Amino acid sequence: MHEIKRVAIYCRVSTEEQATEGYSISAQLQTLRQYTQLYGWEIAEEYVDEGISGKNISGRPAMQKLISDVEKDKFQAVLVWKISRLSRNMLDTLTLLDKFEDYGVKFISYSENFDTGSPIGRLVVQLMASIAEMERNTLSENVKLGMKQRALEGSWNGGVVFGYDTIEKELVINKKEAEIVQQIYQLYANGKGLKSIANYLNKAGYRTKRNCYFSINGVAQILDNVIYNGKISWLKVENWDTKRRRGKNPNPILVEGQHEAIISDELWSMVQARRKSKSFKQRQSNEPFLLSSLLRCPDCGQGMVPAITTNKRKDGTKKKYRYYVCSNFHNKGSSACRANSIKAYDAEYEVINKIEKILSNQNQLFSKLQSINTTSIESLNQLNSELKQLENRLSEIQEYRIVTWKHLSKRPYQ
Repeated sequence: MHEIKRVAIYCRVSTEEQATEGYSISAQLQTLRQYTQLYGWEIAEEYVDEGISGKNISGRPAMQKLISDVEKDKFQAVLVWKISRLSRNMLDTLTLLDKFEDYGVKFISYSENFDTGSPIGRLVVQLMASIAEMERNTLSENVKLGMKQRALEGSWNGGVVFGYDTIEKELVINKKEAEIVQQIYQLYANGKGLKSIANYLNKAGYRTKRNCYFSINGVAQILDNVIYNGKISWLKVENWDTKRRRGKNPNPILVEGQHEAIISDELWSMVQARRKSKSFKQRQSNEPFLLSSLLRCPDCGQGMVPAITTNKRKDGTKKKYRYYVCSNFHNKGSSACRANSIKAYDAEYEVINKIEKILSNQNQLFSKLQSINTTSIESLNQLNSELKQLENRLSEIQEYRIVTWKHLSKRPYQ
């Protein structure tokens, strides 16, 4: 192990931990900065993952940067407030420690005094990592149980819902938005389709809570949400961490909520009956769309999405036509953008023809590649310049914080 001159500080706290345990990022940083001053170490960099679980390290940007910097010999030690800040997964913890050891970087925990360079210290780390993993599992289960109990009692477990405001963890009707929700249900019950409703809302100037246009999916989600009928649904998806929407729970919790309903039982039943009659599995098309995710709408700049129309001929046979259409118009109607579309064959023919011409002309190919490289270099230079400005700004902020801390530390306690 090298002599410690420069250290990396790593801090992490999940939303759950901050709510239950109270050790904030600022508290960790303050303690660790004081610790480095005590030993005369220079802080190479502070790596902070806020509001992120310790279950694994793959989804933590600051941790990924720390791992990358370990290989660059930027510091001789990694300092954390507690080993659980590094990870609450034992395998991840041991993998990280192996990484540190490979590059001669020492691991230091402020709260647990051990030396990872000795066999005994290594054993202690393994034990502490096991305890941290057990604590994570216990905390996660406690939070899940608490949220399940709230749901069973008809209480809302959080999140933004159009038509309601959340006041002191309870849903309270937002009258203006509730009127829009009622219009959506009435329009659908009267035979209007999802796109037609979205188009109507957008043309009328209505917007979502995030001030965005209403989309087909947004309207569908409002029509399917039992919250508007005064109910609370919970555990609609099982094992969200691993399965996401594929792990739908066939028997979710459904109880009367403590909030006021926006949609009556009668209107809710009418809408759900129509939703079931209209429900179908999205058809998987085998038609090729070579330019998917490449074309852009000339007006709004959004992506062009594949679309297929089927026309019936006089002899009874059917003919399919492939198009690329503006995704904004397709999902949100004419108020979001115009009905820009192009036949797929025409677009693909033009692109393929252009590529063939470039490939057959070496001078033109070289010129095009040179142009692409020049544009890439210019973009990279601009990004590096912006990054340098941000780093300078961060340095100024860090210096200001150090000066402020020194000033405050000299003041006598009142």
